[in-house]
Amino acid sequence: MSQLNADSCYIFTDTETTGLDINFSQIIQIGSILTDESLYTENSQDIGCRLLPWIVPSPEAYLVHKKVESLKEDAMSHYDMMKLLRSTWLDWSKGRNAVYITYNGHRFDEELFRRQFFWNLLPLYITNTLGASRLDMLSTLQLVANFFPDSLKLPISEEGDVSMKLTDWSDANQIEIENAHDALADCVQMLELAKLIIKDAKPVWQSSIKGSSKIGNLDILQTEPFAMIGEVIRRKKFTYPVTYCGQNPKMNNEVAVADLYFDPDQLDDLTDTELLEQISNSGTAIRKVRINKSLPVMPSDHIPNIDVYLDIPYEQLVERAHKIKNNTKLQTRVSELLASNQINYPPPKHLEQTVYSGFPSDADDLWMERFHTLPWEERSKVLDGFEDSRYKELAERLVCSNNPESVSSQTLEKYHNFINQRLYDKGPWPSLDKTLDKTRSMLLEATGEKKAILEQLEKLSLIHISEPTRLRRISY
Repeated sequence: MSQLNADSCYIFTDTETTGLDINFSQIIQIGSILTDESLYTENSQDIGCRLLPWIVPSPEAYLVHKKVESLKEDAMSHYDMMKLLRSTWLDWSKGRNAVYITYNGHRFDEELFRRQFFWNLLPLYITNTLGASRLDMLSTLQLVANFFPDSLKLPISEEGDVSMKLTDWSDANQIEIENAHDALADCVQMLELAKLIIKDAKPVWQSSIKGSSKIGNLDILQTEPFAMIGEVIRRKKFTYPVTYCGQNPKMNNEVAVADLYFDPDQLDDLTDTELLEQISNSGTAIRKVRINKSLPVMPSDHIPNIDVYLDIPYEQLVERAHKIKNNTKLQTRVSELLASNQINYPPPKHLEQTVYSGFPSDADDLWMERFHTLPWEERSKVLDGFEDSRYKELAERLVCSNNPESVSSQTLEKYHNFINQRLYDKGPWPSLDKTLDKTRSMLLEATGEKKAILEQLEKLSLIHISEPTRLRRISY
């Protein structure tokens, strides 16, 4: 079956982690639910793993998700968990166009997946390849809050603020979930909310699914007569009528949209410098958006009673949208300004931050495949076969943490020095001493289950301190 003509399926997925830093936190639990296009559940998966030797867990994170089983040495390895996840997702989506659905996942979970596939020498991309696309339901619920506020029960405070916490939306709509802040339970919450949205705010769901791909997002932004953005920022609702007005030719994920509350006639008279000042992420006449991520945007003609959400007459907005769409000179200028004013970021300092620093060569791709097929005791023999030093170092970490007996003393010493750096040296990662101090401080007032969790984290920290890595062969 061709992927282009395949049926769709939905894969709801969520993670629990050791912390909030996407580069240096570890996934320790992944929940996934597979449904058909009607949201009928076909399968599910709940997998977890043990802590990597160089990861310092955040006590705040563990008090939320309570995944103390990750501290046990007999749990599944991180490598095996990520391999199992990938094979499951590929099996579920075989012959189908999968839409991977997360909550706030484009900022967090998706970035974690890519990095930790990278750590384990697995292909980074799965949620946007082979006909797959990705949807962040945070954007979907922002559209509900702004344009379909009566379709679901909104979690609104007495001051009129809207909470965008997943659990608050579930509570408001009487979705009963056991084990809150569990990855699989969060998938259930997303699924049940999706069912309510399809039932009572179907245009929102249709726009969100269409916007799960770059082409779909671009089509919505170019829709006739114009599109509407509906955001919730710091619990406050904001809506904007917009239309497409340019695209970065050097980075086509970056698109510019004109805010139709600004008079487009004034844009032509601006110098390039003045026009550039009007291009930003928000609050100006022209706004930059990324079409490779979910956007809280939908066609204006899909919103009932659209006039309620507009600050100026609908007909005037239609007129302004047509002026922008017919002004190819302005679109060209905006596109050129986007291309010539890209931010050049400094090169990453640490291996985990190099996830986007180039694709593997064909030779390295083949070498990774060979690496995965060998028994652990044989993998140390192929460490020097990688062309890219990043993959060699990652492979060394994998072999040392899964079969330290097979590596040379020189490789093991390098690995021990790396662990000691991550546990004891200052860096963008959490340090052991500061985390231990924080854990002990929290223990002073903790009782019951919280106290038990903190005591286990304290014990883990003390083991690291009392048994320096350089003096022992780690086998996690």
